[in-house]
Amino acid sequence: MIKRILIAEDNKFTSMQYAKLLENKDHVVEIATDGDECIKKYAESIVDNSNEKRFDVIILDHSMPKRSGVDVAMNILSLNPKQKIILASATALSAEKTYSKLKNKITFLQKPFELSKILELI
Repeated sequence: MIKRILIAEDNKFTSMQYAKLLENKDHVVEIATDGDECIKKYAESIVDNSNEKRFDVIILDHSMPKRSGVDVAMNILSLNPKQKIILASATALSAEKTYSKLKNKITFLQKPFELSKILELI
């Protein structure tokens, strides 16, 4: 099944790796380079009443300019509590207060990971 995926990652090399992997499986990918751009793209996608522009999955980097992945996830979940979100991080988030509120609502992916893990999770 083809999915629409929004990737929020400030490292261009990493976002291109994700996109190439997903596009090779025929998924439709959009990339945001920071937290604010991600929220803007997401909000624009839900304004349209049709489902064709909505994202099936959001892949967030934890450490991004302007807003952290956790902050972006909270914002997106306030707009759509059922949105599937994957949060990728090189640092442990278990001690972070905000993350504890999200741990049952998002999927956490510890960096480094095999790229194929993304395909399993979407």
